[in-house]
Order: sequence, then C-alpha cells, then structure tokens
Amino acid sequence: MSPTHFKVRNWEQFQHYKDRNPPWIKLHFALLASEDWVTLDDASKLLAVVCMLIASRNQGLVPNNPAYLKRVAYLDKLPKLKPLIDSGFLQTPQADASAMQAQDSAAQADARPETETEKKEIMSERGSDDQSKSRSTNSYPEAFEAFWRGYPRTPNMSKPKALAEWKRLSPADRKACHDAVPAYRQFLSSKPDHPTMHAVTFVKERRFEGFSEQSSPAAPRSLTDDDWQKRLTFGRNNRQWHVENWGPVPGNPECRVPAHLLQPADGHGWAEWEA
Repeated sequence: MSPTHFKVRNWEQFQHYKDRNPPWIKLHFALLASEDWVTLDDASKLLAVVCMLIASRNQGLVPNNPAYLKRVAYLDKLPKLKPLIDSGFLQTPQADASAMQAQDSAAQADARPETETEKKEIMSERGSDDQSKSRSTNSYPEAFEAFWRGYPRTPNMSKPKALAEWKRLSPADRKACHDAVPAYRQFLSSKPDHPTMHAVTFVKERRFEGFSEQSSPAAPRSLTDDDWQKRLTFGRNNRQWHVENWGPVPGNPECRVPAHLLQPADGHGWAEWEA
C-alpha cells in the first residue's frame, strides 16, 4: 500500500520551528553540495523546493498526491515524486503519520508572525552573510599586497584589475614582478616628466621583466624554455618584441630564443616594443 504522505529528510535538523507553521523556510546553502541535489534533474530540484514549502505547513510531511502538488504550486505538468524518493530526499514516515497529517484547510491557516528569537536569528544570519561577502570582496593575497604597497600608484589605478593579472603569473614571475618595483621607482625618479605606468600594464604586458634584469645586471637569471615561451606568446599575440631586453627578434640569426621553440612565422612583421 502506498503511503499517504512522505517526510522531508532531516526536516527537524534544518527546519526547527516549535509552535507554528512558518510563512518562510530555511534554504541552506549546503543543499547545493548535497547528494540529493546534485543527482537530481532540474525539474526535480524545483519540486524539492516546492516540497519543503508544503512541508512547512504540514509538520515536515508532503502529501503523496501529485495532482495536489501541481495545483498548489502552479506547476505546468504533473510532478514526479519518484526521483526525490529514490535520492532519499523524501522518506516514508516510520511511525503512523495519520495523527500528524494536516487537512487542506489547516494548510491555509494564517501563519503567526515570527517571534523575537526568530527575528534575531534571521538578522544574525544576514549579518554573517554580509560580513563573509565583505571579507571575500576585500581580500587580497599578502604577496600581492606587498607588491601593491611598493608600486608607485596613481588615483586611476584599479586594484582588482591588477590582482586579476597578478593571479595569471606563475609564483616565480610574481616574485620577479615584486622585485622589479624598486628599479622601476628609481627609473621614474630619474625621469620626473615620465608618466607612471598603470599597474595592470606593468603586470599584464610583463614590463617588470626589463626592470628585473636592470636590478641585477651582474647576475642575470638563467632563462628557461617556459620563460622564452611566454615571451613568444606575447610576441605572437601583439606582433611586438622587446629587443632591448630579449635580444634580436625571432628570424634574426643572432636571436637568443632556443630554436626548438620557434615557429616559421615567428618574427615576420613584428615591431620593436619599447617599454
């Protein structure tokens, strides 16, 4: 014999109201990561929320009546409860549920307003969400903060955009970028009329490389294939080559790029890039 009602699993844990049918339910964020949710199709996910809303007026129980669910939730089609039952979201009550079942008329009864305790609980949850969002929005890695504090900034610079480009760098490149800042500041101090480069440009176009090499001319860093590949990628995308710091353009007999990294078209039509 089919049960007349199903029970939403863990209803007491997540929807703990003692003396009233609430006009709202708690939809916990953890639901998105639950097995119940990720294994369901889209229609069943909507039906799961509908079941929680109906259960909030019926002590955690959902009538085994698809026609009623379709009507009360204004659904276009007759809902299928089987996926929710198979996933374990809806369970058959262990005890006799006849005493717990609410009549349709009771489900339409006016809900009592929230108690002061519940109001405080809502405000606390909202405050916690706002604080978490604020921390997430304003959080920057310490290594980036060190770079940003030292960089000669101007009011028009965007810190979030600079961070986005910073994240694209490898750990070694981030260190090189940070270490190049003093040399760049010294360069600006020697040329008072020279405009300050935007931090995004300094990072994205790898302008720091020129100043990194200037900061330690006696012991230049040994370049790897990965270093040359990044320079080649920049050259292919922008059709420019930093001759001063990278040597002759690809195609030139004196080019420093390892031959096995070059493509036949590399260097053709590329202009000299001046930092």
